[in-house]
Amino acid sequence: MKDRPYYQYMKTQAGAKNDTGKLANHIADDMSFPKYSNNYHEISDYLEKNPYLNISLDTFDESFSDYKEWLQS
Repeated sequence: MKDRPYYQYMKTQAGAKNDTGKLANHIADDMSFPKYSNNYHEISDYLEKNPYLNISLDTFDESFSDYKEWLQS
């Protein structure tokens, strides 16, 4: 099992032509994003307080689920 933060996973998704890719691009540009966190609630709270244009929290939920699977690979 990998021990990497969510940010590290999202770097692998940057540039993808889907909503997760768009979220990854926003996260990469956000200097305040909690880059070392792997805590769902901490990241979710951050995104609720600092929403990205045209990105839903459903996209985050899906990407966090994919992140958990990625950690297992």
